Amino acid sequence: MVTQNETFTSSVVPYSPDILDDLPIDDQLAVEFFATARCASFKQAARGLNVPVVGLRKRLEKLEEHIGAPVFVYKHNKLALTRTGERVSHYLCQLFGPDGLGKSGEKEVPRLTIAITEPVLSDIVNRYLVAYVRDHAEMQLEIHSECTTQMLSECEVDVGIAFVSPDDEGAFDRHPTYRFERLGRIGHALFISSRYSRSVTLPVQSLDLHNFMLVVPWDEEILAGSRKWASIMAEHQGGTTRVKSYSLSRGLVVGGACIGVLPDYSRKMERNILPVPGFLDDLEEKDVFLVIKTKLVRNPHVLGIRRLIKKSFFDKKDWLVR
Repeated sequence: MVTQNETFTSSVVPYSPDILDDLPIDDQLAVEFFATARCASFKQAARGLNVPVVGLRKRLEKLEEHIGAPVFVYKHNKLALTRTGERVSHYLCQLFGPDGLGKSGEKEVPRLTIAITEPVLSDIVNRYLVAYVRDHAEMQLEIHSECTTQMLSECEVDVGIAFVSPDDEGAFDRHPTYRFERLGRIGHALFISSRYSRSVTLPVQSLDLHNFMLVVPWDEEILAGSRKWASIMAEHQGGTTRVKSYSLSRGLVVGGACIGVLPDYSRKMERNILPVPGFLDDLEEKDVFLVIKTKLVRNPHVLGIRRLIKKSFFDKKDWLVR
């Protein structure tokens, strides 16, 4: 295979139709050849096919050895087909169809719908999930930043992470097509940025809150059942901002001189925020559950996602209530 510092010349073994007619190529190698040609990169082609890049390169090198000429060459820091490679491409199109794949070489594309409620998506599983998507470019994934009861009732979710009230004993019975696995418990509290309020001037009663903008959480279910929050909102004479985005809610609290509800563990993520105690003592903690469709519990892709979620929560176990 021609390296980046080499050029393709006519001194190599000339193209031979007889050699092409006897190519040691199967559906898998054809798929890898066309993927490499499309991506102009060995790594991206291997990532898209979910195969080791070393194995892909070795199989293409054996193809070149059989032909006696390189099929790929580096031009301007990316792969391109040589003249021989273009002829091989044309030949394989005739064998496997205009798209480079015959019916026998077509594979069903894995599809999964993942629904992970905030703040878990952004704060806990984000890094591992990004790595999973990067390493499984052959999949079709649909990722939602919420996992609602309605989504579960309509069986729209393959793998999800949902909040469940500890007192909701019928939560599992309402969704018999899913398996629930407890991951931990997360609490929430009021926070304010320390740069806008010193500890000695923190609000201590509802009247003090009138001087601040209140940020209503991205998910109002977090505050369900809190009579104190309902009283605060009923009496509040200051401004309010309703935000459906968790990241924006956090940004308004951290840097926007607002008071808002964030997860308890936010103090471990942000140094410049302070809890505002005494206002939401009746706010219950939420159990966090991994939710998987029962029929998919042994699916290899689902098992891979389950492993990354479990690893994410293990790494952040000191963030959880218990």
